[in-house]
Amino acid sequence: MKKLALVMLAAVVVVTSLAGCGGPFMLSRGWSDIVNEGYTNTPWLWGNVIGYAVTSIVHGVAYWVDGIVNIYYFWAKDAQPFGDGNGTTYVHKNVAPKKK
Repeated sequence: MKKLALVMLAAVVVVTSLAGCGGPFMLSRGWSDIVNEGYTNTPWLWGNVIGYAVTSIVHGVAYWVDGIVNIYYFWAKDAQPFGDGNGTTYVHKNVAPKKK
């Protein structure tokens, strides 16, 4: 039983490292920008009401989808021999509070 667990662990490590799930995480970082802008302008709404319930669920789903989409970025655009050897970046937008 112990050998089977070690073999399974080794298989998971090999498969996940070959999949290349790292990447720009554009969807989850885009959601983070939306939350940041919302909290900057209306902290009561985004900090309390939307805070943990909605934000956590949406961010979790976005992060999961990014894990699938990032396989493309890793293998086709970023990692050599198929990509250019440079990582794809995500540029966060600057947020300034709205004047009241």
